[in-house]
Amino acid sequence: MCFIKIFLLGLALSIVSAIVDHCPQVRFHHIYENGANRTIFDNYFPLTAVNESATMGHLCVDQNGLPVMRRCLGHDKWEELKNITCQFKMEANELSQRLNKLKLELNEELPALDETYRNNVVYNTSQLLGKAKNKIQPVDVVNVNKIIDAVTKEKTKSDAESSAIIGLYDQLMDTDSTVLELSARLNATNNLLYNFEGYMDKLGPHLHDLKSCKPQNALVNITNLVDMRVAKGLQILVSQKLSVFYIFPDCNQYTGIAIYNRAGPNRLNCFHHYYWYRLLYANESVDKLKTDPGLQTATFLSHELWQSVKSAGATYLIFKIYANNAFFIEKLPPEKRSSLQSHVLSISIPQVLNELPHQLVFLLRNLKQAQVLKESPQLSYYCGYWDYVGWQTNGVTTRQNNASQDEDAIVVCLTNHLTQFGLLVGSSFKQLPVQADAMQLHHECILDMVTAVGCGLSLFGLMAIWLTAMLSDRWRSQHATKLLLNLSLAMTLLFGMLLLVYINEWVLRFAFNVHRVACIALGAALQYLVLLLFTWMLLIGYLQYRRHVTVLGVRSEHVVLHMAIIAWLVPLLPTLLLLFVDRKSYAPILYQPGDIATVCYPSGTGLIYSILLPIGSVLIINSCVLCRIIHRVSRLRHRNRQLVWQQLNLFMLLFSLLGLTWIFGICSYFRLGLVFNYLFCIMGTVQGFILFVYFILLETKARNVWLKLLTGRRQVQSTI
Repeated sequence: MCFIKIFLLGLALSIVSAIVDHCPQVRFHHIYENGANRTIFDNYFPLTAVNESATMGHLCVDQNGLPVMRRCLGHDKWEELKNITCQFKMEANELSQRLNKLKLELNEELPALDETYRNNVVYNTSQLLGKAKNKIQPVDVVNVNKIIDAVTKEKTKSDAESSAIIGLYDQLMDTDSTVLELSARLNATNNLLYNFEGYMDKLGPHLHDLKSCKPQNALVNITNLVDMRVAKGLQILVSQKLSVFYIFPDCNQYTGIAIYNRAGPNRLNCFHHYYWYRLLYANESVDKLKTDPGLQTATFLSHELWQSVKSAGATYLIFKIYANNAFFIEKLPPEKRSSLQSHVLSISIPQVLNELPHQLVFLLRNLKQAQVLKESPQLSYYCGYWDYVGWQTNGVTTRQNNASQDEDAIVVCLTNHLTQFGLLVGSSFKQLPVQADAMQLHHECILDMVTAVGCGLSLFGLMAIWLTAMLSDRWRSQHATKLLLNLSLAMTLLFGMLLLVYINEWVLRFAFNVHRVACIALGAALQYLVLLLFTWMLLIGYLQYRRHVTVLGVRSEHVVLHMAIIAWLVPLLPTLLLLFVDRKSYAPILYQPGDIATVCYPSGTGLIYSILLPIGSVLIINSCVLCRIIHRVSRLRHRNRQLVWQQLNLFMLLFSLLGLTWIFGICSYFRLGLVFNYLFCIMGTVQGFILFVYFILLETKARNVWLKLLTGRRQVQSTI
């Protein structure tokens, strides 16, 4: 009796759960629009699980060809819909109606879907898509996604079903990109990709004969869409645009694959597709593999990596190759998307978490290298992974990310996690989007003008400092003045170079993307001058710390000479190192396709390690110095209004003198807000003018030089 009560209670709970976890079928009226004709139509949303979205029983699409959908929010609680108008398109009506009917029939059969029924559903769907050719609409992609979602949920898997699914996906990958982008608004492409990855990963445990390492038939031909090869510890499913490899390394010692577009030694081909592949061992040479003629993509686990994942429970490897980016649609504006240049390589190791104990190497061919380099030579290549939102680079290392005409089209990358990988091309943060909107261009124009005016003011202030030094030998001979003149010289050279860059952009229009040597020279000069300025700022920060915090005087004998040697020579090291190691990183900057490059400076890893890292280090050190000085000065006794004003002046002077205004430049580089762009362009470019105000206008001895000169007195030296 107890067992019967428990059974009946469980059955009752299951029934209640089934009712509560679904929204019941609901009928309503809406408008059907067919050209100028508008009719009232009776329609319904079927029984739908909570948190799922349903399409109507009778097909209803909007002006974009997307189905009108309604979400089940909870038990008997549908999402609210108002003023629904459906479009009626005759050319797509038959296919769309049949797919919609197939989807509804499939939902009615749940949860009992046997293997034969599922195979028939996939086959019929594939047949419908094959007949439709170029008439597939976004609603069809959404409906196919719903069909696949229902089929792949079943626990049982089979070779025939997996082959049928690959054939269906192969046809979907041929769909017009505009249609796929519209269906991506309803997340259909991501769901299709997720279901395919999940189904193929779960197929592995059903390959019992492969796990036992039994010899298999050398080749099994499934359909004209899919070729299937089965061997000892190996199963391969190949279609024109999609391929899946199952490898059991303990059976055959293989740990990777290489894909080719031509025949060659040790390469196997397929019946119906222009496609060759080679199975790789753990001791493959990356450099040798990279030179293989016709290589498209490759990856393999090293012996160390395979042993590590094997000890964690891994028994087989899964590799998937997508020939195009049909399902990889970023949810970003078109001008901000990365452009996929290669096949997409998906790597799975069941029983192992995504994080790998050692790095995994993979190679990708840049399929569009010549075309992209010709149109935009300043762009950088990098390997990324798909996170179902967009392409990311965390945990992925690209050995060569700056392209040039003479570089090999094969790019070598390393990763410490598993997912889908591709070779991408995109502009760095420093470049404007290709299709910048009017407001952004307006801000860029204002920022350019502010920068030019700031550089002009700085040069004016610096020239005044130089003239003051020429007029007064006594003022010029002071140690503090000598340090000021060295800092002024560094600023004069940098701001003068920036002003010439703007003159070239607005007037001369010299094309650095044509003159490569001139581009490298300009980029190296800008790099050296920026590092020179920050080296002086670091040394001045050290002197200010000794003066205000430790209160220890610095020996004035030869101190200026020693600091000058350090400041003028140290920046040469990273500049020369980048010139010898990766001079191709000095990239010409193109703001729009077809424009000329009026400036060059380091990009990619060259920019990060040779400029941003040193600048960031100096800013961190000088920020700490400023905080320590302000803290020390603020603790002085007998504070009054005059002392507070002096402390405020000291803070403003040191904030500029130590280069902390460039913090706004770092924030601008990482796109933290437009306000940082303006703060940097305003404060970062007037440093020379600030030096003029503090050390000439507000300094008594230097000010007297100009007062005596302007009033006609000749005894300038006597008062200094």
